Amino acid sequence: MKIVILGAGVVGVTSAWLLAERGHEITVIERCHGSGMETSFANGGQLSYCHSEPWANPEVLPKIIKWLGKKDAPLVLRPNFDPMMWVWGLKFLRNCTSKRAYYNGANTLRLALYSREIMKYFQEKTALDFNFLDNGILHIFKDDESFASGLEQARMQQEFGAPYKSLSFQECMKMEPALLNSKERIIGGIHFPLDGSGDIYEFTKKLAEKCQEKGVVFQYNHEIKGLAQDGDVISAVTTDKGVFSGDKYIACLGSYSPLYLNKLGVKTDIYPMKGYSISIPVEGENAPRISITDQSRKLVYSRLGNILRVAGTAEFAGYDTSISEFRTKGILRQARMLFPTAGSFEKITKWACLRPSTPQGSPVLGKTKLKNLFLNTGHGTLGWTLAAGSSKIVADIIEDKEPEIDLTGLIL
Repeated sequence: MKIVILGAGVVGVTSAWLLAERGHEITVIERCHGSGMETSFANGGQLSYCHSEPWANPEVLPKIIKWLGKKDAPLVLRPNFDPMMWVWGLKFLRNCTSKRAYYNGANTLRLALYSREIMKYFQEKTALDFNFLDNGILHIFKDDESFASGLEQARMQQEFGAPYKSLSFQECMKMEPALLNSKERIIGGIHFPLDGSGDIYEFTKKLAEKCQEKGVVFQYNHEIKGLAQDGDVISAVTTDKGVFSGDKYIACLGSYSPLYLNKLGVKTDIYPMKGYSISIPVEGENAPRISITDQSRKLVYSRLGNILRVAGTAEFAGYDTSISEFRTKGILRQARMLFPTAGSFEKITKWACLRPSTPQGSPVLGKTKLKNLFLNTGHGTLGWTLAAGSSKIVADIIEDKEPEIDLTGLIL
């Protein structure tokens, strides 16, 4: 079967590798000069299989009100006249009930734990080196209310197979001694042992090379202009450098999915949520060796070899990809507070990306109303975490095989 994949981020490349391994002829179309150059380039590095709490939940509503007008808030809304933003926002608010948050979180967690198993398969088959750490993620808390809320969420997730351990302040310090240097108050933490971390860009780039060894053709520097429709099928993909056709097509276009799919009548409810990261060169022994989630600031810290990656925040500003100095300085300030002697803070690199977010927080996978067009998109902040499992599911659907998990809440 000839399959055309649109997009060479981590989702597109994992899809390509799985389908090439099954003997299909794969072409991947990507506008950048290589794989993993956009949303997959410099994210937080966490493989957070046990963090399924959606952004849309009852606790976020009062926080949004408190955050309004604050430039350094974890979530910032920059209103504009884009109707897609307002429609998405209303759907987001509808998902902020306890019932919906539980339902959406359970769906995402089911996919995440499955993705962990498929990721093991990738690692066994490819032996890629991407600074993988398999020592869990430690969530730290700075007040009793947020700690209690975190424990409630952890107990819910444990019902679905995600174990955790509640830690005292002293136990957090023992697990990660670098926290002893923190200038911020920490009262306790929750450790999720099934989680891990790794460099998403190194993984994506090296997996793309493995794909090429299997015969996958990457058409880099090809900007997609449109998808030609012939009745109830896609007949071709037009780029600025040529036209490509196949038997089946997979849209792995991230935040840009609706810009192409809406024209075909395929509605995905995806809108870009901008996130930021900084990369700090590590010096000495005072950088963390376990991935950390700072619940109060919505920031994550991952050790990627000789780099400490710090990422987070959410900003709704349409398709603006510019880097805000104010936002990155805020992340740097918090990193210096939590790990003041971790590395060379004056030598940081900065980055921003657009995360393809759905109102419910879970991705959109599988079939569309067009018989040969399939979706693997809308992973939000969890693209690195969910990529392997999502791509396995879509590969199975394309081959008319029954997916190995329940797809409730994950399909159109």
